[in-house]
Amino acid sequence: MKPVFAELLQRVSMTHFERMMSGLVMIALLAGCQTSTEPPIIAVRPTDSPERAAIIAADPNLQAGERVYNLRCAHCHGYAGEGQLASTVPNTQQLGLHTVPPHDATGHTWEHPSQLIRQVILNGIQNPLNHYQMGAFEGTVMDEEIEQLIAYMSIWWTDEQRAWQAQVTQRRAELDAGYAIPEELP
Repeated sequence: MKPVFAELLQRVSMTHFERMMSGLVMIALLAGCQTSTEPPIIAVRPTDSPERAAIIAADPNLQAGERVYNLRCAHCHGYAGEGQLASTVPNTQQLGLHTVPPHDATGHTWEHPSQLIRQVILNGIQNPLNHYQMGAFEGTVMDEEIEQLIAYMSIWWTDEQRAWQAQVTQRRAELDAGYAIPEELP
């Protein structure tokens, strides 16, 4: 009886082992088939490079966007788009709350379509998990200023991030048009 039990145990163990190995192989194959075209998040420091300054100096819309950003956004999001003041971040995190996000290449603003960024600017974000609430700027910031503001923030992003943001903005416009969603929601 012992040899039969030992043989059965060996057969069951091998079957289990084979199933486990085939599952691991399948996971590895599926992971290799990922088709996301989203660029990786690139950790770069905000820059005040001469090239960036020249781009702003040559474009009146970017100059206007910089003025709006410095007046309305920079006190929370940083004058270089770096986000919440570094010395206040530990306190915010110890409270279990969200920090004020950066708008430069290290943040996630570039991941969102312009339509959503526009809504956030107009309506603000009142989330109880935010240590610092973002107020609404509807009636304070005009449509043209919002476009200038988004263009100004985008020069902090990498070329890949700008391309991604343009793609998601285009896709959002297509979806909105397909579902007859007006640009301005009531």
